[in-house]
Parts: sequence; C-alpha cells; structure tokens
Amino acid sequence: PEAEKNFEISRIKASGSPIELPQKAIVSAVSEINVYRYRNGFYKRIDFDEVARKSDKVTIRSKDIRAGDEIVTQGLGFLRLAEIAAFGGAPEGHSH
Repeated sequence: PEAEKNFEISRIKASGSPIELPQKAIVSAVSEINVYRYRNGFYKRIDFDEVARKSDKVTIRSKDIRAGDEIVTQGLGFLRLAEIAAFGGAPEGHSH
C-alpha cells in the first residue's frame, strides 16, 4: 500500500465486463496491449477485446475481469517496470 501511494497507483472497481476505462489505462508493450487487473492483493496484466472507443474513453471486454476486480488507471509505468524486474527482460544493471 505504501508503494501504491508513492507511485500514485490508482484503480477503478469493475462491476463486471465490459467496462469503460480512460485511454491511459491501456498498456502497450511491443506487440501486446493489455490492462492491469488487481485482485486478491495481486496485480496481473490481462488481455482484452476493445468494444468501443470515444474521445478519451475505451470500453473493453475480458474473460479475466469480474465484478469486484479493480483496473489500474494510473501508475502503469511503475507496474510495468516492476513486472520486468521481477520476471526478467531487464538487462543486468538496468532494472532501475
């Protein structure tokens, strides 16, 4: 929780799928486009299908989103760096 505050991680609660999110909630990494879901104390990058898009909002559908889940809307950069550092992909000495 302290790290979430320090890195300004914000989430919105899902009532299920589909869900409307701000565009900034979408994570683009190489050829993958995902969102981060928070469930039971853990973050997970999940796949989705885009249903609609209007101005700065996007509506998505995912089998991995259920009522009560939270979707990260801010602080995505920190989560992506933490994921790379934890699961590999950051060159030696470059995981800062």
